[in-house]
This record gives sequence, C-alpha cells and structure tokens, in this order.
Amino acid sequence: MKYIFYSNIIKVVNIMKVFKYKNIKLTKQYNKANFVTHSGTFHVDDVISTIFLSKIFKEINLIRVPSINNRNIDNKLVFDIGLGEFDHHQKNRNGKRENGIYYSSIGLLWKKYGKKYLENINVKNINKVHEYMDKELIQYIDATDNMQMEYLKSKTSPDFVKLCNPEWNENVTEEEGFIHALKLADEFWNIYIKHALAEVEAIEIIIKKTNETRENYAIFDRELPYRKAIEILKNKSVEYLIFKSRRNCYDIRIIDKKKKFKKEIIENDIEETRRLLNINDLVYVDAHGKLCCTETLDSAINLIKYNNK
Repeated sequence: MKYIFYSNIIKVVNIMKVFKYKNIKLTKQYNKANFVTHSGTFHVDDVISTIFLSKIFKEINLIRVPSINNRNIDNKLVFDIGLGEFDHHQKNRNGKRENGIYYSSIGLLWKKYGKKYLENINVKNINKVHEYMDKELIQYIDATDNMQMEYLKSKTSPDFVKLCNPEWNENVTEEEGFIHALKLADEFWNIYIKHALAEVEAIEIIIKKTNETRENYAIFDRELPYRKAIEILKNKSVEYLIFKSRRNCYDIRIIDKKKKFKKEIIENDIEETRRLLNINDLVYVDAHGKLCCTETLDSAINLIKYNNK
C-alpha cells in the first residue's frame, strides 16, 4: 500500500511538470494549444520548425499528438502533421524545388515566413539571405526528412536532433527529449543565421571589389569567405584574391580553376623559393598550388607578378 501511495505521487508530479524552453511551452491540453505537430519520434524537421516559429510568434503553446483527425484546428498553426499547408506527408508531398528536393515542414514554413523573420531581425538584403538560407541549409533538412539521400552526399544536415530522442535503456520522457532537442536546435539556428548574414555580406564585398579593380588581383583588408563569391564573379580577368590574414600575413589565393602557382614555387624548398623569387618574407606555399602566404602586401603582389611571367 505504501509503494502504491508514493507511486501515485510520482505520477502526479510528472503530470504537473511544465516542459518549457524560452517562449515555447509543451501542453497536453488541446484547447490551450496554438501550435500542433506530431508526437512520437521527433526529427530535425519538426524541431527546427518549432524553433523557427518561436522566432516569429511571441508565444508557442505546442501540443504533440498522434493525429488531428476530427479535431478543430481553428486558430492553430499545424505543421508536420494533418496533410495541411505545412505538412509534406500527402501524396504529392506538397511541392518540390526545381532541383528536385521536396519541401518538408521547415521548407514550407521558410517559404511563407522566412522573409518576415529576416525583416524582423533587420536584415538589409532580405532576398539574398532568404535564398542563401534555403540553398545552404533549409533544403538539406528537407532532403533529410524526405529521405532524398542522393542530395546529401556532399552536405551535412543537422540531424543530431534525432539523438535527443529517449534511448530504449534510459528513463527520459519524450517531452524532456524534445526540450533538449529544442535547445540544441536553437543554438544551431542562431549560429547559422549569423553565418549566413556574414557570408552574404562577404559575397557582396568581393563582387564589388573585383568589379572595381583594374589588376588581375583584388586586395582585402581581412579574411573573407570567398568560394561562393568566385562562382558568380562578373570580372573574369581577376585570377587572384589577396587577404590580410588573421595569422598576420597576406594570403594569395588563385581562384582561376585552370591556374596554379608555378612548379618551381610549389616544389622547391621554401628557402630556395625565397632566393629564386627574391621574396625573403615568403611564409608558406600550399602543395596544391593554390595558396601562398607572405608577410607583406608588396611581397604578395610581387609573387603574383612572378607567377604571371
């Protein structure tokens, strides 16, 4: 009898426990929920979708249910369940991109609310950031959830969320696991949006600077991510980018796919290369022939001139 009494107390405590993260609150009462998604095993799609919605709407009272059959969904945003606007489990999977990747819930939500979210956080170039996020992150979450593995060969999707589901041998509730997943996904989202904003800005800086230069190189006073920018450069005469490195030197990067540093620069001992080029502050030569580093800007420019002889 004593065991039954304490067991009942534990059950009551578990029922009363509030599962909450920031402005997201899990509820068991359907009439109090303003957002609905599926229960059971959670995935990166529904977890990231919840985090994204929490950045647009002030209060998320979320209920996770097996189905919404015969339930009133008025004044509720339903996602990843119910075959509605933000679900992708119906016959046609609710649309796909031109590249063949079907939308999952986060893709559908990003398509509708993404620009509003970017406007709310005062993003300058909304269209470009919206496109970047979809191209570099959102569509790969979609591909993961739609089991389109052929699109994921060279891309890592944040499917770490699945690891937060309770393991068979641990005493963790589904709600506790979901809250833990939200915390990880929130941190990931905040880091990724910061990255996206920085990269889009860097692309604009590189394009502007390369358009302005009259040389076959462009000089930048700091390191910038450049790989996506060089794919859309209009000034095709630019073959090199020079960056002031965080290592207190100047990185000379060849961006012309057909071009490399000369054989004697790549293959010789660095001391011998310094004598050959008369560049005493040459710091590093990449074995692949695409990167060299010097201590001064003048030396970086001289190295380019030598390579173009």
